[in-house]
Amino acid sequence: MTVSEFIEKKQGSWNELEGLLRQSRNAEAHQLNRLGYLYRRITSDLAVARRDYPQDRCVTYLNELASRAHSTVYQTSPLKRGTLGEFLRFGFPSVFRENLYFILASFLLFTLAFAGAYLSALKTPDFAEKLVPDSVLTHIKKLGAGDWNDTPAENRNLLASFVMTNNIRVAFFAFAWGIMFMVGTVYILVYNGILIGAIAGLCDVNGVALALWSFVSPHGYIELTTIFIAGGAGMKLGYSLIAPTLLTRKQTLVNAAKTAIRLLGGCVFLLIIAGTIEGFVSPSELSNPVKIGFGALTGIVLFTYLFGMKKPVRLYSP
Repeated sequence: MTVSEFIEKKQGSWNELEGLLRQSRNAEAHQLNRLGYLYRRITSDLAVARRDYPQDRCVTYLNELASRAHSTVYQTSPLKRGTLGEFLRFGFPSVFRENLYFILASFLLFTLAFAGAYLSALKTPDFAEKLVPDSVLTHIKKLGAGDWNDTPAENRNLLASFVMTNNIRVAFFAFAWGIMFMVGTVYILVYNGILIGAIAGLCDVNGVALALWSFVSPHGYIELTTIFIAGGAGMKLGYSLIAPTLLTRKQTLVNAAKTAIRLLGGCVFLLIIAGTIEGFVSPSELSNPVKIGFGALTGIVLFTYLFGMKKPVRLYSP
């Protein structure tokens, strides 16, 4: 069976499921039963499409339709106690994994730009200095090896605070600018990768790299991951406009926006944790090795949560 024949054969039930999803809030009992049946059918169709036509865009369409149907079939009242906790425990890690390709693309854009700027700063620091704000550059040059913690508290964290405050702003811009056919998100990720890479390289050149990373490490794993997730959400928005599925471009964008907003909601949760760590651990008088080790631990916990938290399957006996 060709992909065209497959789509023609199944299109009727897909359209019916689309219609039921649009009126699910006012659906009667028999319609809800039908919705559950069609949900099971479409998950089977999705499995066939992934196996036989993995490169066709019908796979993306079916995946989105199955995701919407799952959310409707298993939805709970937004005011129900524990709904937010359920999302944070299982929903956010799940939507993170479902959109991992977009998040990895976001990570690669930032990391390649960072690496290029970092190496450039090591080889040609004069050029890298032109990429960094004057206030930050002045602070770097005033510090010598080991001088970071000898300056007043309001000054010694200026550089790292600039980096991390900037990251929070970048996370929200990376999401919102995705609506510009991904161009805005790509620009934000690359530009800030260059900026942060240049700062890190200049710190290395001036002998204060260890002090910088010991401050950044405790909360940096979480905040940088948040940037990549927000960037992935923005890229999903833009991609829905560039390559819509079998749905209209408008409906594809609406569906992508629902997923992207869930990703951003999880980012807010992560930023609260990162902000707490930044306020109490990062500027503390703990030794550099302890701070760096603490940061590595937060990274392990974070990725165990994102990749390991899965909702248990409940088996019911008849």
